[in-house]
Amino acid sequence: MFGKSFWQGVLRDGAVLGLVMAASHLFESFMLYGDMALGKVSLIITIEMLAAAIFFVWYLYRSAKRRSMEMAPEQGFPYSVALSYIFILSILAGVLVGLSQIIYVGAIGGYGVYIEGIISRYEDMASLMPVDNSMFDQLIDQLSASEKPTVIQTIISSVNNYVIFGCIIGLIVAGVVRREPQKNTFEE
Repeated sequence: MFGKSFWQGVLRDGAVLGLVMAASHLFESFMLYGDMALGKVSLIITIEMLAAAIFFVWYLYRSAKRRSMEMAPEQGFPYSVALSYIFILSILAGVLVGLSQIIYVGAIGGYGVYIEGIISRYEDMASLMPVDNSMFDQLIDQLSASEKPTVIQTIISSVNNYVIFGCIIGLIVAGVVRREPQKNTFEE
């Protein structure tokens, strides 16, 4: 079940899923910390996030279903193997998204510039709120004082996000794509 073809499939599908999710994350980061008006950015990011979530679910299903069909009928595709496949895909996607985040932060001028962009957006949001902005002020103070995360912390954070979402979806998808082993009906 976990032979060479399993690992080839999971690495191929994980790379595709990770690259698409990394591109999605980079697009969101670019839009969120750019110069566009907050209202337009919110609409664009909402649409893009919805499209990315739909793609993520569809690709998990498609990959697991293809893997299920590749298995020999005598072996089947147990629920546990399907869930493992989806879990590993989610890990790989999280690693690639974490690496893309590191590259993005480095490309825009470093962590300080990244934090300034976040603070600028939060200040834009706070100016639209007619209520007490002490929560935003506290958040801005915490962001200003935060230390740059290490490469490992960034990747682990990204992996955690993708594993949680992937496993929740995987619980359902694995049940849909699983196949019981078929016994040979011809006895000698």
